[in-house]
Amino acid sequence: MLSITTDAVKSTERAEFWTDVVSRHVTPIQIEPRGPGALRGEIHAVPVGAAGVAQVSGQGIRALHTGAHIARGTAHLHAVCVHLCGETRIERRGIVTTLQPGDIFITDSREEFALDLAGPWRHLVIALPTQWLDARWDGTKGIAAAVIRSRPLARLWASHLSAAFAQAESISQAAATLFVRHSVELLVQILNEADAEHLSRTDAWRRAVYLHACQLIASRYAEPGLNPESIAREIGVSSRTLMRIFAANNETIMRRVLDERIRQAARLLTAPATVDRSVTEIALMCGFNDVSHFGRSFAARMHATPTEWRRRGE
Repeated sequence: MLSITTDAVKSTERAEFWTDVVSRHVTPIQIEPRGPGALRGEIHAVPVGAAGVAQVSGQGIRALHTGAHIARGTAHLHAVCVHLCGETRIERRGIVTTLQPGDIFITDSREEFALDLAGPWRHLVIALPTQWLDARWDGTKGIAAAVIRSRPLARLWASHLSAAFAQAESISQAAATLFVRHSVELLVQILNEADAEHLSRTDAWRRAVYLHACQLIASRYAEPGLNPESIAREIGVSSRTLMRIFAANNETIMRRVLDERIRQAARLLTAPATVDRSVTEIALMCGFNDVSHFGRSFAARMHATPTEWRRRGE
């Protein structure tokens, strides 16, 4: 984890220091002192797949992204932020919006914007290359830096980012890649439904819950106790609601869990790093606590026993 703070920097040098930090790790920007309190900034960032997730906080800051910064930029990105707490205002095209906890706001390094961060504040942020969203949704440029107050989806998005931030150093590369893909899909759903009045009842919300559950299964398949109740509890819905959402996708939750475990077992059976592990060990690594059940399930899904599959891989 990358952790940077202004605490050890002289107060007269903090604006310049924080300008350099944000410009190098996020996007070119100018930081100025704002308000009566001392300028302070803190960032804790982790790479997750091809994206970066960070928790950023501070106070006494005004951040400006101008036309000059846009001209200097070489790799443009969207910073998709969840406002967790504190005082934050965002200005774009002369419109100033005061953020509320749970709001999502998006900045685009190809457009000018300003952030007024005078009081203490805290954000959860994921940085995504602009082409990832541009390729999925034609309206991205129009909503960049706008505020999205879709609370059910915003809570789901915050939970999705928080889980990745907390588990980034322990999840596999495959799970990290899946997280990034789901992050983009979730965000597209949020953008498509930004103006809806009853998001908790929409297809977009159900799709977002489904994607979040799939991401949890992909990252936690090795837990023997993984079940609909534990998945639903983490997402914040009832297990009955979650089962209905999976049924609408012609799936069951435990079938998805089983398929993920078998897929991972098939990979490990032929992976050089686990060549010395027995079939029983690999079954346990993938969340199975009954080796006979593992063998039957694997053969039904892969049309070969685990031993035959390993031999083919060799």
